[in-house]
Amino acid sequence: MVAKSTLMKWHYITGLILVVVVGIHLAFRWPSYEASIEWAGPHGVYEQLMNIGYMIAIFILLYAATYHAMNGLRTLLLELHQGRYWNIAVDVVIIIVGVFIVIVGTVALVGALSTV
Repeated sequence: MVAKSTLMKWHYITGLILVVVVGIHLAFRWPSYEASIEWAGPHGVYEQLMNIGYMIAIFILLYAATYHAMNGLRTLLLELHQGRYWNIAVDVVIIIVGVFIVIVGTVALVGALSTV
């Protein structure tokens, strides 16, 4: 079992990573959100994903946000109720849900790359 201090340290690190990566994501929407998403043919949105730096930022956003959200939810659920079996059940469910989110997100991003 990983120590609580290690989990929270990674929670804080992913929070800082999210601030930076969301800033990068929003910078790609500058100066106009409407112009950044307007229809530009069948590959308009995919052209942005073809920028390798942006694609890496989106992958980091997916993984950091998933960890940060799942660890935050885990912390809330463990404060809600105490007990050995509750802790185990929460850990198992959080891991399953987190892995599912990462798999679906990765498949979607890789699929977006393969369609262009």
